Amino acid sequence: MTEKIEEEQTQSVNPSEGDGDKKRLRLSLKEEEKANAQPVDLLPFLQREEKRSIRPRNPHMPVTPEVILPIDPFVTPEFPRFSRLAHWMDLRGIYRVPFYINGREIEKKFFQKMDDAEKNLNKEHINVAFEMLNCKRVEQGAWFRNNNLPAACFVPVRFLEVVGYAYESVRKPHKKKQTLLEGCVGELVKGLIHPKKVWLEDVDVIYGVIEDKLSYHYIGVEIQLIDNTITLFHCGLPKANIKRALNQIQELAVLISAIKMELLGEEVNFKISVHFKLSLRKGFQRQNFHTTVVFFVVKMLECRSLGLKSMANINDETTMDLRSKLCCEIFDQFMDKDFQEGQRK
Repeated sequence: MTEKIEEEQTQSVNPSEGDGDKKRLRLSLKEEEKANAQPVDLLPFLQREEKRSIRPRNPHMPVTPEVILPIDPFVTPEFPRFSRLAHWMDLRGIYRVPFYINGREIEKKFFQKMDDAEKNLNKEHINVAFEMLNCKRVEQGAWFRNNNLPAACFVPVRFLEVVGYAYESVRKPHKKKQTLLEGCVGELVKGLIHPKKVWLEDVDVIYGVIEDKLSYHYIGVEIQLIDNTITLFHCGLPKANIKRALNQIQELAVLISAIKMELLGEEVNFKISVHFKLSLRKGFQRQNFHTTVVFFVVKMLECRSLGLKSMANINDETTMDLRSKLCCEIFDQFMDKDFQEGQRK
């Protein structure tokens, strides 16, 4: 009995001859596969003339003065730029970072309203957008020159308002010589204040807006100082509004002519003043007229200043994306370049 148990234990510990045969068979098969295997370097997907460096699948286009990317009104900025703005908006309390444009602090509600499709843009939004576009023209000056675009600048909303107020006073006869180049008008025309461009020397084209006082809608204005042409840009205004706008522009044309004469050292004479040619450009007809009219006018002037003939991309479907893009561009233009996501001061 004892001998039988010992024999069974021996069989359980020592492998059988059949198991040894299986191991030898597997080893011989592996050696045969290894001998017949194709060299790694000759595999089809590794046969390359040269190794390619590791890089993103969709690299960003390099930004140079000759590339339109940073000033294209329809190109969406890179995600990190949106991330910077979103991070700044989330900062609270002691972590809040002040944001200034030309010495004036900009609050978060400025961007909240600009990005809200239910609200229209106000004068502050227009002025900041124009200031950003002026900065872009300076930074990308080489691109504008290479594309033979005229030197131009955007003027604040109040400028054309102040000029318009002077119409009645300068038309009336006065014993004392009247001048338009006084106060903020003279300072801007002579390049003493932002955008710091001297008319007829640094710029030949002026972009701005006028307000229809009865409807509180803005109309875009392009003033060609050399060609004596004024073009209006609107988005489907009623005929009554356009008629009022044309009356304002006719008065403005007289005043711009007088400003040119005075700037050139000539005596202002309304009887021989240069007459401006007026024209109208109508943009896309919107569904949400009361909340997008100002924004669309700003984008139309931007496209015009870039020499773009087609404005089909300015429509109701792209409004939200274009609003967010404008917020991002303004923040990226004027916020300290060292400010990054995750930074706290």
